[in-house]
Amino acid sequence: MKNYIKVAAALAFTFGIVGCNLDPEVSEYETQQRHDELIANPETQTGVAKAAIAKIYTIFQDFYDSHDDFGLKAFQIATDMMCEDVAYQNWNWFQFDYQIDNRMENYRRTRSTWGQFYEIIAKVNLHLETYFAQESTDPGVLAAKGEALALRGIAYFHLINFYQHTYKGHETALGVPLALKSTDQNLSRATVQEVYKQIIEDLTFAVKNCKNTGVRTDADRAVAAAYLAKAYAQMEDWANVEKYAKIAAEGGSDKVSEPARGWDIGQADILWGYDINSQNSTLWASYWSHIDHFLARGYAAGGKTKLIYNYLYNQIPKTDSRRKLWINKEEYPDVASSMLAQTHNPEMKSLDKLDDFEQVKFIAGDAGMEQDYCFIRVQDPILLEIEALVEQNKLSEAQAELNAFAKKRNPAFEAPATQDALRKEVRFQRRIELWGEGTNWFDMKRWKETIDRTKGYKAIDKDGKEVVVPSNHKASAQKKMATDAKEFLHQLPVKEINANPNLKQNP
Repeated sequence: MKNYIKVAAALAFTFGIVGCNLDPEVSEYETQQRHDELIANPETQTGVAKAAIAKIYTIFQDFYDSHDDFGLKAFQIATDMMCEDVAYQNWNWFQFDYQIDNRMENYRRTRSTWGQFYEIIAKVNLHLETYFAQESTDPGVLAAKGEALALRGIAYFHLINFYQHTYKGHETALGVPLALKSTDQNLSRATVQEVYKQIIEDLTFAVKNCKNTGVRTDADRAVAAAYLAKAYAQMEDWANVEKYAKIAAEGGSDKVSEPARGWDIGQADILWGYDINSQNSTLWASYWSHIDHFLARGYAAGGKTKLIYNYLYNQIPKTDSRRKLWINKEEYPDVASSMLAQTHNPEMKSLDKLDDFEQVKFIAGDAGMEQDYCFIRVQDPILLEIEALVEQNKLSEAQAELNAFAKKRNPAFEAPATQDALRKEVRFQRRIELWGEGTNWFDMKRWKETIDRTKGYKAIDKDGKEVVVPSNHKASAQKKMATDAKEFLHQLPVKEINANPNLKQNP
């Protein structure tokens, strides 16, 4: 911790001073005196702070260490791959995450995850000290401060779940160091409860003081509320999950996903994302390189495709339009043909090049890798609110809201009546609606579900005979594992352990 925070804080100081140059009202590099004057004036303080915080946002998207380290989307792929809903047969990058074997102290995944999120935290801490050292009651200043705190809360939410099991039942377990000042170093690990207390404090401040800006690249009120609802879900504080999920849902509009839907950040259901262009695209080391096999180039285009677990797919009713988000050449040949008609991949020109269960939900659209990133959609808090209603035994409300959501996708849907059945159904809805969006790992941990990639299902073949269809997970990766097994608990980076005598390693 000492080693990383000192370096990150030094870098943060550098960008913090120079970053004020980005304010549109400042045409020349200002002196320290002028800089202090701008910060002291609420009319210019928020503009200067906004320009400076832009650099922190880039860490959520930027290349870090290798072709499977590119910010939050890489984290989402890696953790989704650790569960069962994504099948991966032709291995390459993310293969060790898929094998649930990427947790050790000397592995890149734990080093890069720690590094990226603590870099965000270090820069936010210095940002707060630089631009918000003085107390203020000005609404604009409080909103700007809330935006920074939202980023810190989001970073800690990812860290605490990566380096410790879920909140419930592990409240007193060792979490992660809680750095809140730029001078913090050699910190010991705070407990899970202490880290969550800070997450709640940071995100609550943001929800209280920020507004919904309508700018999808901003961590605004809706984004802060969405992550606050997710944190409370880990804590099983269902009243607050309901409260903040409802606030988060105000930031967007539900939209039914279709094959090859658009993912530009102007989409109505995207709460938060990143605007990708030719200048900031990380190309091969990018989300689209790893997910879209219809691109002209990239890892997925080279055959490293991501599929839905066929056992899960088989449970999606045939009346549900979301079945079309994955290749099914028998039921939806038109979808497969449509994808081939718009492919940019020279090797993807015939139906025999497509495999059943390959995803067509995440398609960049253009030939290059400059499509925007979506970090979280409004469907996440919508379904969290319904889950909270179920857990509070508000069954009639839960039924009504679940019907309203699911019938858009499956007109034949009817919500069940009992609490247990509703609980099972809303969990299923989260798995298929948010497939590939980085939520499944968090959900499976808090639900304390077992990862099971071994299941097949019965089907009728072309001759009318009943056959058992085996799991489409790679044979050597057909694992069955509890989410509180040590394999789901990442070790702290060895570099941090060696630099900080107060850090205790995970088993």
